[in-house]
Amino acid sequence: MNQVFVIAWREITRLRKRFSGGASPLAALALLAVLGLSAYTLRDSVSLGNGLYRAGVSGDVPVIDDSRFSILTVTLEDGRALLADGAIDVLIVDSQVFAREDDKSQFALRALKQYMEEFELQRVSSSFVDEEAFPLRVGVNYLGGQQPPAGSEPQTVKPEEIIIPSITPPPAPFTQVLVALIYILPITFISIFFTSSFMDEKANRRLTILLSAPVTPFQIILGKMLPYAVFALSTTVLIASLTDANIPLALAIFAPTTMFIFAIYLMVPLFYRTFKDTTFISMLVTTLTTAYLVFPAMFTNTSDLAYISPLTLAVKMYRLEPFGWREYLLPSLPMTAIFGFAMFAGTRLLNEEFLMGYKPLTCKLADAIYLMMAHSRPWFAVTLWSFLVIPAVYMAQVVMLAFATNLPVRLILAAVLFASAFIEELVKTVGIIVLAQRGVIRTVREALWLSFLSALGFLIGEKLLVFVSVSVVSEAQVSGALFESGIFLLIPLTAHFIFVSVVNLLRIKLKFPYWLALGIGTIFHFIYNAVILRGGA
Repeated sequence: MNQVFVIAWREITRLRKRFSGGASPLAALALLAVLGLSAYTLRDSVSLGNGLYRAGVSGDVPVIDDSRFSILTVTLEDGRALLADGAIDVLIVDSQVFAREDDKSQFALRALKQYMEEFELQRVSSSFVDEEAFPLRVGVNYLGGQQPPAGSEPQTVKPEEIIIPSITPPPAPFTQVLVALIYILPITFISIFFTSSFMDEKANRRLTILLSAPVTPFQIILGKMLPYAVFALSTTVLIASLTDANIPLALAIFAPTTMFIFAIYLMVPLFYRTFKDTTFISMLVTTLTTAYLVFPAMFTNTSDLAYISPLTLAVKMYRLEPFGWREYLLPSLPMTAIFGFAMFAGTRLLNEEFLMGYKPLTCKLADAIYLMMAHSRPWFAVTLWSFLVIPAVYMAQVVMLAFATNLPVRLILAAVLFASAFIEELVKTVGIIVLAQRGVIRTVREALWLSFLSALGFLIGEKLLVFVSVSVVSEAQVSGALFESGIFLLIPLTAHFIFVSVVNLLRIKLKFPYWLALGIGTIFHFIYNAVILRGGA
């Protein structure tokens, strides 16, 4: 462990020298200051547009705890005058509400209606036992939005509006998502510095000197990553404290996310040799990662598939809403597993020949897979490979599941099923094909045996993750095709074995181009998925 701390201290020293005398430290401090100020400003926000509307209240009026409204206590006469002059947008006198004809006042009236609906539903839900409140319909009477003549009474609008809480859409969590996004920004920012530092040592061949020292590749990666990871987690604690969040819960939510982002940024310098390529890929990764984290969280409490993003857990945290261990493990377990796989891959790929070689990306990927599998016996390497790649495949499938659930068009659904089949067949067969190209596999019997082990390893890993998230993925009909089931798991195991065998035999025995063999296997798998989906319809 001492070696890890020595490398970590060396990384801190390099980072200090890199920033010495320039504007970079000031830029980093300015970014952190902006993030901290933003988090502190948003800590009590519940919606966008704080203080957007001005409401005058007079008499016995319920407390309006909505940040969109600025409340002003007035008398009846002053309130009418202020409303007529446009100084306030709505006037509330006891149980009466007055508004003008203009858009601003009407918008304020609608916002007040929305708040009162939510307030009434919360009051009703806390007043009755859940089992005795179903089915529940709440009747709401609204007062007229017109400003009546002086001395007249407002009229009740008929018929009454009926609200059914079970189908009432929850408010969009815009502000909570923005606060959760503030956690992600410094993590992404510091991970780019980690990638840049790694790339700098690789390009200047200092990494080669480090590899010749009496340390393991794992110690090198962990030591170089440790200072940046500590800084990222420290920002999580800082933001949680500034926003009055539960600090241990915030760390539990964002620690797997931090590991996931660092895992992705570790792979970038391992495969690319120039800063130009690294910068482009880093920006692409940042965009895709942010989209993956933010978009699902916008549907919190609308669909359980929102739990594919850890930001959904952060939204629930800020809303003081509970969530269970299944909801926590759905995003956290695959992210942690991907980090473990990235660390394993990094220890295999951290050698001078692979790092400094100029090859097309496909050849680099083939070399990487071989290096990850070459140190074990083929039967164990293939099984382990299929098991380890499950988290990445599973995350892609769940994202596609959420996509298909909200797009009922059959063409889109077919594209999702085909893409899922392609990804599965690619990861299950690529390891065997690489071993065959390197001469490790020579006979059809060996190819069939390894095809069975690949199918078995993939099935075990897939079912373990589905077990954790069954309550989430089962809500969509297409999940029956993406996450197959059968009696004693015999049907999906047989299907996996057949599809993998088709691809491997076409490539190894009949010498088909890999892309063609993979396409044929994907078509068979797609037909199987379509049959499963139709059978569950």
